Amino acid sequence: MRARTYAILTIIALGAAGYFALPYTPVPDYVHAFTARVSALTGFGADRIRSRVLPDMEKRLNEAGIAVGAPVYLRVFTADQKLQVWLRGDTRYSEIQDAGFCASDADDTSANATFQTPPPGVYRIRRDDLSPNSPSHVELNLTPLPDDDAPSTNDAAAAISYSLHGNCSDIAGISLKNDDIEQIYLLVDAALRAGQQSVPVHIFEKPRDMDDSLALTEDATNNSPAPGLYDVYAAFERTRIPPDVSKSNGRYHVDPAN
Repeated sequence: MRARTYAILTIIALGAAGYFALPYTPVPDYVHAFTARVSALTGFGADRIRSRVLPDMEKRLNEAGIAVGAPVYLRVFTADQKLQVWLRGDTRYSEIQDAGFCASDADDTSANATFQTPPPGVYRIRRDDLSPNSPSHVELNLTPLPDDDAPSTNDAAAAISYSLHGNCSDIAGISLKNDDIEQIYLLVDAALRAGQQSVPVHIFEKPRDMDDSLALTEDATNNSPAPGLYDVYAAFERTRIPPDVSKSNGRYHVDPAN
């Protein structure tokens, strides 16, 4: 009986010591990744900003006839250092917000120039790409659209992970002010919870004219960083609905139904 009591007291003492020592103990990265994923799935980590940001957001969207939870589409122009947020109304999408990249106070140029900005292309954000407890305030990881015919590679460049993030952090991706990334995060989170399978993110260098002969020629001859991407841009410009896109042999293809 006495031995059992000592064992119980020992377990309690070790547990208490571990509890108080935990903040000063290095925690393995996989634990951080696991807890971030759990937070993303539950939405718990975003509660700290939801109650503060959501009321004004709902009021603004209601005035535009759009509800929080509507499907989201993000479009980025890296040369203009601008991210556009589009939400679906009854049928088509409407632009409801612009967000500029973070700028450096030193030279008034984009902070994104100090690290690697995502190359032009088609990306997506899914449920497990949300990181509400990121060191960069909140973070939305960008998953490139896979190439159906691409061989597997161990190329380091291909392993770069890009994201939309706050705190004007100088990590790979697109750095935004916290006010902007909070609203984008909540809109994406709400859309995914409402049933959107993934949020499309289309990254272009700059806007193009619909009759831009140079762009058409470059795109048709694969003489562009992302062949077929102009078709993706043009399809949305025509319909104001993000097209269904696939990728094979390094080229983007828009579903003919679009």
